[in-house]
Amino acid sequence: MILLEKILNKYGIENQKDFYFIITIFGIICFISSFGKTYVNLDLYQFFKKGLVSWNFSMPFLGALLGTLFFPKIRGRMLSKNILQISFVSLFIILGLMIFLMYTWYDFPLRFFIGFFVVLIFLEISCFEAEIFQAPYRATLFSLVGIEGALLNSLGSSFIGFVHSPLEAFGVCMSGLLICCGLIFIWKTPSGQKKKSLDKGTPNSKQAFYKIICMFPFVFIAIFMMGGLGEGISTYLPIYFENLGLNKADAAFAYSFAGLGGLVLMPLAGRIGDKYGYEEAFFLTIILGLFAVSMTFFNSQTYVLSFLFFLISGTKQAFISLSSAWIATQYSGKSLSYGMATFSLTKMASHVFAPLSFGALMNSYENRGFLLGCLGAFGMTFILMILQNKKSS
Repeated sequence: MILLEKILNKYGIENQKDFYFIITIFGIICFISSFGKTYVNLDLYQFFKKGLVSWNFSMPFLGALLGTLFFPKIRGRMLSKNILQISFVSLFIILGLMIFLMYTWYDFPLRFFIGFFVVLIFLEISCFEAEIFQAPYRATLFSLVGIEGALLNSLGSSFIGFVHSPLEAFGVCMSGLLICCGLIFIWKTPSGQKKKSLDKGTPNSKQAFYKIICMFPFVFIAIFMMGGLGEGISTYLPIYFENLGLNKADAAFAYSFAGLGGLVLMPLAGRIGDKYGYEEAFFLTIILGLFAVSMTFFNSQTYVLSFLFFLISGTKQAFISLSSAWIATQYSGKSLSYGMATFSLTKMASHVFAPLSFGALMNSYENRGFLLGCLGAFGMTFILMILQNKKSS
C-alpha cells in the first residue's frame, strides 16, 4: 500500500481515496459487463435467427447512444455519487428481469436500457479520471486504468464456462452490482465536487457535439472505425473461434486471451504518447494492428490465430486508451463532459453498426468476412491518421 501511494504521488494524484473507489468500481463493472455480454451473445446467436440476432446485439449500443446524448445535461445537475447510485440500482433491477425474459422479445428493450445505464457509469468514471489525471503522465495513467479494464474484461469472458443458466449468469452480475452499491453508499462526496446546478450558459448539446467533431473530423472518424472494430471483435470473435471447431468454453477462453493484449500494448502506447507525442503513438499502434490482421489470412492454427488476435485486440485497446487521454488533453472544465460524451457518442454509433456490418460479412463470407472487416477498419484508420497529420502540419 505504501508503494502504491508513492506511485500515485509520483503521478500527481492527490485525492487517492477517491481514486481507489473509482478504480474498484470500474474493475467490477468491466468484469460483469464482459461476463454478461459474452454469455448473452453466445446464447442468443444460437437462439435467434442470424439476421435478427445482429439487431439484438445492437440494442445496448442504441441505449448507450441515448445515454451519451443525455450525459452532459445529467452531469451538470447531479453529483458523481448520485449518477452512479441511480445507474447501479437500475441495472440491478433490469438484470433481475433478464433472468426470466432473456429468451423473449422483452430482451430487446431490456438490453437497450442496460446500454443506457452502463454508458452513464463509464462516462462518469472517464470524466472523473480526466479531472484527476494530469500531464505529463496523463496517457500513461489512462493506459494503466485501461490495463485493469482489459484484465477484468478478459476474466469476465473466461468465466463463461462455469455458468449454465441465466439465473447463474445474471446472479453473478447482480452480486457485483450489490458490491458497487455498497461502495457508493460509504463513499463520501468526491473531493472538490460541490452541489451542481443547471448552467444556463452551457452550450446546446447538438451544437457542442457537432463543433467538437468538426474541429477534429479525421480523429473522430478514426475513433468510429476502431470502436466498430472493438465491438466487432467482442461480438463475433468467440463465434469466429466456435466456427473453427472450438466448444463454447474454449471459444470464450480464446477470446479472453485475445483481450489480454491491452495489458502489454496500452502502457507501452501510453508512455510513447506522453514522451514522444500522441500522433507517433497512434501510428505505431495502427501499423502493428495492420501487420497482425494481415497475417491472420495466412494462418489456420488456433494458437497462432489466438496470438494474432492478442495483438489486434491490444492495438485496438491502446488506440482507444490514447484517444481518451487525448480528449482529456483537449478539453477541461465545463467542456470536459461534452468532449468525453462526443468521444463516447462516436464509439457508440460505431457499436450500433458493427454487429450489423460484421454480421453481414460473416453471413456472406463466414470467418473470412470477419477478417476482412478487421482489415478494413485498420486500413481506413491508417489513412485517416495520415490525413489528420497533414491537416495539423
